[in-house]
Amino acid sequence: TRKRGGPEGHAAAETPDHGRSFSSPDYFSNLLNQSHERLEKDLNVHAGEGLPSWKIQKNVQATDAHDEQSIRQAIEAWQDDELEDDERPTLILTVLKQRQRLQNLTNLLRRLDLQRVPVLVIDDEADQASLNTRVQQGGESATYTRLRELRDALPCHTYLQYTATPQAPLLINIADVLSPDFPKVLDPGADYIGGQEFFAPGSPYIRDIPPQDIAPGNDPPESMLEAVRVFFVGLAASLIRDRRRRSMLIHPSRLRADHRQVVQWVTEAKTTWLTALRLPETDPDMIELVDDFRTAYEHLATTDADLPSFEDVLAKLPRALRQTTIIEFNTNGRPRTPEINWRDAEGWILVGGQAVDRGFTVDLLTVTYMPRGVGVGNADTLQQRARFFGYKRKYLGICRIWLEAVTRSAFEGYVEHENLMRRELKLLETKQGGLNSWRRRFILDSTLQPCRRNVVSDTYFRATRAGGWTQQKGALISSDLRNRNAELLEAFAQAFTFTEDTVTYQSAEDSQRHFVAREVPIAAVIDMLAEYRLEDPRDTAQFTGMLVTLGEALRQAPDTVVAVYRMRPNASGSRRTISASGTLEKGFLQGPTSLARGGVNYPGDTAFNMNDRPTIQLHRFDLSYTDQGPIEASSAPLLATHIPSHLAREWLVQLQAGQVDAD
Repeated sequence: TRKRGGPEGHAAAETPDHGRSFSSPDYFSNLLNQSHERLEKDLNVHAGEGLPSWKIQKNVQATDAHDEQSIRQAIEAWQDDELEDDERPTLILTVLKQRQRLQNLTNLLRRLDLQRVPVLVIDDEADQASLNTRVQQGGESATYTRLRELRDALPCHTYLQYTATPQAPLLINIADVLSPDFPKVLDPGADYIGGQEFFAPGSPYIRDIPPQDIAPGNDPPESMLEAVRVFFVGLAASLIRDRRRRSMLIHPSRLRADHRQVVQWVTEAKTTWLTALRLPETDPDMIELVDDFRTAYEHLATTDADLPSFEDVLAKLPRALRQTTIIEFNTNGRPRTPEINWRDAEGWILVGGQAVDRGFTVDLLTVTYMPRGVGVGNADTLQQRARFFGYKRKYLGICRIWLEAVTRSAFEGYVEHENLMRRELKLLETKQGGLNSWRRRFILDSTLQPCRRNVVSDTYFRATRAGGWTQQKGALISSDLRNRNAELLEAFAQAFTFTEDTVTYQSAEDSQRHFVAREVPIAAVIDMLAEYRLEDPRDTAQFTGMLVTLGEALRQAPDTVVAVYRMRPNASGSRRTISASGTLEKGFLQGPTSLARGGVNYPGDTAFNMNDRPTIQLHRFDLSYTDQGPIEASSAPLLATHIPSHLAREWLVQLQAGQVDAD
């Protein structure tokens, strides 16, 4: 959240974000209605007699005299000393996050005296539409400008950004007016089922869609029909147990032609199955269909021990089929996507694309079939497609998700990414400096980007899961930092016992003799690296990413140890040549040396590591611009690190321009 002005107060403007910019301002009005109706219900707006406690209005118009009068009355009520607190209604304005709607609200607010009126602005789905998509061109996108103008019209307000996917707001530059100042992580209730459970190793709730079913021909893919049968079995069981409705979501692509094809397939399957269920028990079609539904039943029985008997479920299947509505959930030539009254049917099968990507809640969703791939690979977009997350503990046993293999893998990687992000943000909740001093760092699968790049102005760095060696590039840093780093490394080394490594290589020359402490606690190494200071942004990113990797290793196995080498500590005068910018672009590790008649004498610095644990090498070199030139820095400390492949993580780090010293 970013805070400006006074405290949270009694007048509130909620600006739900319902996705990207579309030509029709009513494209996502069903989502606005969903949010508006939920507020009315949750706040019990229409309860009681007399003046209401809440006055709620939707999409106010600048030219509407009634809207203006209603808002003025609410403001004046809080300034009227004759009224008791329970006679002063709190004003709530729900507004579609679209430029003209926002402009209407701003124009109305500018005509009011709001100097003493505290306002809470809630930007729902704040990572979409709000952010400046023209930042890389030095301009402003329309919705971003309208939001900035809205805030300027509110002299005393708190701007609260709300989203399940905060990557984009976190990665925009901290100088941006929509960059958050501090985070608040909300924990779901006990009945919430998210990625941690759905995508756990060996999860029984996830099914792979075979490659041949991703782009089917004229016939419906068998895996989709299997998913539909599983849905109907779960619906029939629910009708027996608690008479609760259930829903299924099929998310084939963003193309309406694909939606129409899927609706046709599912409708034909439903009709065929209903016909077959009326046949005699000895009819071959009836026998085959019963076997198919029995397979679906037995699959659900592996996770739901309380399923009614198959015979009871089979008897209820005709009702489940008849009372299920199949709907193509897109505009399909209409001015808006259809609004759904969930109570109109006991079963729903929604087939859609963008309209169910973000924000929209599929009521009591149990089965999802998504042959759609990861697309452009934005992590936040992928997560927003996870309509299957939610409060499902009571009926988790009948929930299933069919995914394309790459998409499943991406979701599994996203779970690790989200866990790290939540832990980082929780640590920042009470930390001085908040997000302004936080070095943005994520574990993120290489197939994904954190968010769309057009809202991010500062470059981020990433590494792959391969692991391997990392060498410090920025060598000639300021003398104060060099001295500080040298003292840090010396104090760190003095805390442990080092013995000469004569196993890897034995030599009488000090320049080739190295000493090692093989079992340094990983927590001590992390503490040391966190204090080590760097100036080259590439080094900062690389070492931050390494801290992310070591931190994950510590979390998963607190007894992890690190091999720490003091490289050639008894040698003096070892020199490295730096570039004009003071960097070691080609590295500083000594390579292997060959004998005149073949073979290898010294195996090279990289031979000194342990493949079953991380390795840190502590080096000291004199630095000069040329081989024979004057020494620019004596005994400058340098670090080299090795991460074995089994501990490596794919990480992403962003260092922001204008950011204060981060840790």
